[in-house]
Amino acid sequence: KNSKVLLKRDKTGHKGKFGNVFILGGWDNMPGAANLSALAALKTGCGKIFICTNNFSRIPNEAIRVFPKISDILKILQSINVIIAGPGLGNGGSEILSFLWKKSIPIVLDADGINWLSKNFIKKRKSLLIGTPHHGEAKKLLGKSFQDRFNAIKSIKNKYGGKWILKGPGTLIINKKIYVNNFANSILATAGSGDVLAGIIGGLVAQGCKNPELLGVKIHTYAANSIALEKKNTIIASDLLNKISSSIDVL
Repeated sequence: KNSKVLLKRDKTGHKGKFGNVFILGGWDNMPGAANLSALAALKTGCGKIFICTNNFSRIPNEAIRVFPKISDILKILQSINVIIAGPGLGNGGSEILSFLWKKSIPIVLDADGINWLSKNFIKKRKSLLIGTPHHGEAKKLLGKSFQDRFNAIKSIKNKYGGKWILKGPGTLIINKKIYVNNFANSILATAGSGDVLAGIIGGLVAQGCKNPELLGVKIHTYAANSIALEKKNTIIASDLLNKISSSIDVL
């Protein structure tokens, strides 16, 4: 039986009620990463998606494009509930990311966004920050390699503030406490599965859910697990997208 995460949703709500997600990513030859995050956020129930990218060759029909110019971003910034920064960003967008970092909008930082932070960190944000590094990105944040993942995630939180998800077999999550997700399956060791997680978390933040970092990891895990239960041993990340909705129940 598939486990589900319970979300509160107004049955008569319109799309303006469920929050807008802004994704900074999908640059150059990596449009797919931002697209995966965008579709994951939509399937998690957010109202609208904006993708800010320098590559408009292929964005989902459901996404609104934003040119990577601060003047263009300013036009919509008032309506944004959360920023997902980093999926497929490469070395691009660092000026925009520095600008967004100082705003009071929640940020979910993934992939190249995390690499940006490790090089450009000045001070902690007052607003919500949720970071989703894997082992290699966590090493960059700490400036050294580590064996003890519990100490590592604590040190990252102490240094940068915010809430953190250290991905891997037995993913760790830290907010006020540390949580261990006891799911370990190489089914998730595939390009794009982290982009899907960032999108799920962004979709939850947009809807104003409590503890989006915990719920997001749960939804992602339930989605992967429901594929594993179908006796599949490998997936592509977009397979996860098709399981998000059935991993959510609504009140």
